[in-house]
Amino acid sequence: MSRIGKLPIQIPAGVKVAVADNTVTVEGPKGKLSQAVSPLITVEVKDNEVVLQRKNDERESRAFHGLS
Repeated sequence: MSRIGKLPIQIPAGVKVAVADNTVTVEGPKGKLSQAVSPLITVEVKDNEVVLQRKNDERESRAFHGLS
C-alpha cells in the first residue's frame, strides 16, 4: 500500500471540502479549487480529514492512489 496514499489529509479551520461525482472541491479564504479524481479511487470526508482509498489492488489503482 502507498505510504503517502494511506495517510489522511487534515482539513484546516475555515476550509470546506466537498466530493461529488469523482470531483473534489476545496473552498477556503484564499479561493476555490476543484480536482477530478480517478474512478479507481474513493474519496471520503470524515472528522475534518480527507481519506483516499483504492477500489482494488491492480497496478493502475496503486499508481493513482499515490498520485491522488
